Parts: sequence; C-alpha cells; structure tokens
Amino acid sequence: MVEFPIPHIPPIRFVKSLISADVKNASVVVGFDMIPTLGMLVEAAAQSSSAILSEDSTVRIGFLVTLKNIKLLQKLKSTKYIVDVHLDHKLADFNSLSFTIIENDNVVATGSFAIALQ
Repeated sequence: MVEFPIPHIPPIRFVKSLISADVKNASVVVGFDMIPTLGMLVEAAAQSSSAILSEDSTVRIGFLVTLKNIKLLQKLKSTKYIVDVHLDHKLADFNSLSFTIIENDNVVATGSFAIALQ
C-alpha cells in the first residue's frame, strides 16, 4: 500500500504522516500553515482516505462528490491534527467514508463524505 498516492502538493497537501491503516480504517497526521478552516479539515480527511482506498501502487484520481453531517465541534486552535477515517461502504469505485478530526485527544470535527475513483 502506498501511503498517500495523491497528486496534491504543498500548500494544499495536508497529509503529513501515516499512523496506521488497514482496509477499512486509517489514522493520519495532518498539518497546515495556519489555523485551518472547516473546509480545509474536510479536504484533509479526503486526502487521508487515500491511505485506505489505494489497494495497490496504482495512482487513481479521486473526486470528492458529497459531504454529509459536517460538524465543527470546537474552536480550532492548532495547525496539527489527527484524522481518523473509516470506510463505511464501497460499491465499485464509489466509496462512502466517515471521519473524526482530533486535537490533543479532543474531537474537534466529524462528518461523512463520498469519493468516486476514476
């Protein structure tokens, strides 16, 4: 498994390092140049999903197609977070995932999204 087979480059590449991953879950360290917006956290979660959606070394383009129940639970104070991503459903190249953003053991944001792989 390639850690992050995505075409993003800084400053839009938010994934920094892989903590752990299996076929349904990944924990990823993400970082930003400034305090992120909620949209930046969602993009970081989408980028983090590449740790579980890349079944082999083939790089495939993914498109973020839906967002659902996106919630900011606390004021953002840091530039470094942990993203926990879970693959909820997979139907061919359509993937439904949920995420939790964590800062110092506190959940700061949650939500779901779908990615279609090209």
